[in-house]
Amino acid sequence: NPELRLPTVTTVKVPEGVDWKDVSGHMMSKYKIEISGGLGPTAGKVWRIGIMGYNAGPQQVNRLLQALKDALDLYKPKAEL
Repeated sequence: NPELRLPTVTTVKVPEGVDWKDVSGHMMSKYKIEISGGLGPTAGKVWRIGIMGYNAGPQQVNRLLQALKDALDLYKPKAEL
């Protein structure tokens, strides 16, 4: 429901086979970037990322995206051969 959306929170779908907690934990421990999981019906299915104030700058957003890529590369399911 668009009326319930927050413009300062970006929602990102967790890829199938990826544990959202692993990615979130990696980003916190390696990059000191905190992202939250979904709530209610979206629990385990999305990350909620706050992008506001200082963290809305291009340099900070790019840092977040690089950290997310690093974590997904580490925790994505391995392709079956």
